[in-house]
Amino acid sequence: MNQKYHHFIALLFLLFLLAQCDFYKNNKILDLSSSNLEIKLNRFEKKFETIDTNNIISSLKSLRSEDSLFFDSYTIQMMRFGRITDTPSVTTKYIREFLTNKDVRNLHDSVSIKFENIKSIEQELTEAMKYFEHYFPNLAIPKVYSVVSEFGYNAVTFDSATLVLALDMFMGKDFSIYRSIDFPSYKIARFAPQYIAPNAMEVLYLQHFGRNELEETSALVYEMIEKGKKLYFLESMLPEKEKHFLIGYSPEQLAWCNASESDIWAFYNEKDLFYSKSYIEHKKHIDDGPRTAGMPKEAPGNVGSWVGWQIVNAYMKNAGGSVTLEQLLKTPAETIMNKSKYKPA
Repeated sequence: MNQKYHHFIALLFLLFLLAQCDFYKNNKILDLSSSNLEIKLNRFEKKFETIDTNNIISSLKSLRSEDSLFFDSYTIQMMRFGRITDTPSVTTKYIREFLTNKDVRNLHDSVSIKFENIKSIEQELTEAMKYFEHYFPNLAIPKVYSVVSEFGYNAVTFDSATLVLALDMFMGKDFSIYRSIDFPSYKIARFAPQYIAPNAMEVLYLQHFGRNELEETSALVYEMIEKGKKLYFLESMLPEKEKHFLIGYSPEQLAWCNASESDIWAFYNEKDLFYSKSYIEHKKHIDDGPRTAGMPKEAPGNVGSWVGWQIVNAYMKNAGGSVTLEQLLKTPAETIMNKSKYKPA
């Protein structure tokens, strides 16, 4: 057989193996067709960009009258313009300069073209919120707004009733402005529409279940598990989403982690890192980045969070359905570690 034929057979075998495993999909799909929930994106950026700068005070007041709480959150908290008044002020000056700035106008135009049709985004958000409603029936489903943040945020919550998506942060990795702002390549790879729903559900998780960042730092493995809880939550909210989008990896990076599971476990054991309380070590292993320090060049960043994800998965598998998602999120990391019995060969 010639070399090309050998390569073809090898490719077929690889595709077969990928089809047999769940590297990219998860198995948490539920039948939620009885839910009538429907998410509609409130296109605030379209309303804001049409403000009449020649009659700016009356135009701003008119827009604010539609939804004063969100308007104030956007203009005061997100964009730092300040509070509007009945007379000309620094705030109205800032907003006029913002809306008449050529680069800002071009950005709004680009966003409008890119997201002219948002039906698929609304459908994915609707499905994710149905899962949220199913697992957490006592929590409110937020109203979802889109804005242009001028590259300040991806997604954010101001309160439990409001979820904000900055569409200028999901324009696709080839959007030239990202590189002119010096965003790192590994971040730019995630500035794509496919990340809208994962980002939206992540900020909901942080709103309702996020830990106090001022808490005393615990052992690295427990911090890994806390990150793993979030990833398990995202799996549960977006069961049809490819897994690499949930953690922000490429398919190849996720495949490397899966293939290297035992080696990764050995690395943390041999380096005696699992129970380290060093802030620096935590940053290396569970923070975002292009790669994880000390590991092979193929290793993506944030491998510690991936490990935590596997530990949580093992814990839930061992629980055999006796632990709900809500109970999992309240379970101490130490308990999850001990009962997961996670130890890849």
